Amino acid sequence: MTGSQPPRILGLETEYAIISDRIEPVAGETPAPLTPAQSITELFRGTRAHSRSTSRYLSNGGRLYVDLGSHPEYATAECVSAREVVLQDRAGEKILRDLMTAANERLKEQNIRLHIFKTNTDSADATFGCHENYQVTRATIDELDPGFISFLCTRPILTGVGGVKDGEHVLSRRAFHIHSIMSPDPTKSRPLIVTREEAHADPRRFGRLQVTYGDSNIADTATELKVRLTAAVLDFLEQGGSLADLELEDPITALHDTSRLGPEAQVRLTSGVTMTALEMQGEVLTRCEGVSDLADIRSLLDNLTSSESASRSIDWLCKRELLNQAAARYGVPLSSPVIARIDLAYHDIDRSRGLAERLRQSGNMASLVTDEEVGTACDTPPADTRAAVRGRFVAEAERLELSTSVSWTHVRLDSPPHPQIDLMDAHASEDPRVDELIRTMRALPPQNRSALARLKAGLGPLG
Repeated sequence: MTGSQPPRILGLETEYAIISDRIEPVAGETPAPLTPAQSITELFRGTRAHSRSTSRYLSNGGRLYVDLGSHPEYATAECVSAREVVLQDRAGEKILRDLMTAANERLKEQNIRLHIFKTNTDSADATFGCHENYQVTRATIDELDPGFISFLCTRPILTGVGGVKDGEHVLSRRAFHIHSIMSPDPTKSRPLIVTREEAHADPRRFGRLQVTYGDSNIADTATELKVRLTAAVLDFLEQGGSLADLELEDPITALHDTSRLGPEAQVRLTSGVTMTALEMQGEVLTRCEGVSDLADIRSLLDNLTSSESASRSIDWLCKRELLNQAAARYGVPLSSPVIARIDLAYHDIDRSRGLAERLRQSGNMASLVTDEEVGTACDTPPADTRAAVRGRFVAEAERLELSTSVSWTHVRLDSPPHPQIDLMDAHASEDPRVDELIRTMRALPPQNRSALARLKAGLGPLG
């Protein structure tokens, strides 16, 4: 937002795929020795998440948990800039990569290793989502502009991660799993937007707009663009702008056509006018340029399929070039298993096997954050949102091994019992009540700590 309004709260939730295989094939043994549930157990073994729960809030303000279907999911802390979202999202990758590396070291003697992919579909065409969260006014979410849906359905020309479907390049394989516009159920209906009521703030003033159809981007620039552009469209709408005249006749068909045919896909408006997906994004961008600085996105859009900058910044272009080169080199069609393996390697978060870091180092994929910044973000929350308060509390509770309860909107010390402190203002990076509680925690006698903490302190178990 601009003017007197505070900056918009932003965040991502990313679902990761996890599988196991044999380091060296063994005749007569299954190539996948662990089920997804067993792989999850091994991933978290020996960590606080394993000893307490596979769902916990972190000292960087984010949350790491296991979602339905036994796959890891990481939610970023609350952020107020798209670049901060990128940084916190990359921190989630590193946290999971470090867990995987430790697990693989333990499993090495069993000839087993784990793989984690930041992907959107697997070989069985199961889908994994990247859910975008935007704090919006109550009026915005109660009466969502139909043109915002049109923007989302043609947005894959900028934000699709790419892939191969039926032997042909597509902009987003996940898009073909989407069959409804809005629904409270993200798993059965597979909607563009999930409408369940979880404001994570004062529900009288705010709503949480959860966009659930998009891809998990690998390129930093694509993640940043996705979040910043969508936030800019919401800024435009909340400042009185309208996209209602861009309402699509059939949004889901437009999404599928855009993902299959690309920027030149024809989409039909309810007015009877037909335009391309590229023209739709251009028109939305033109209207939003009055309230946000989007010059770099305009340059990308105007040179979408012809500039080197676009191919380094937008995932589907980068991946298409990579897969085409591989197909030519090996003399195979795009439907070949060779191409499928390279496609999967694009999403592998293991730097020794995945392609993302190689592409960054070679200059073929743009990067917005450094390894040093990502390492710091694994333990450090954004300084300008509620995440800073939560992160401080979690870090101290972990250090002291105290029993607590934490959510996006509260913290509580459970041993000894203390009243819950509600944190309903996502912009509040300071809270004297939590500071006082932390001082209380530090002054607690040893018997309030766990047995592990007492042993670490040389106090021994309680008699």
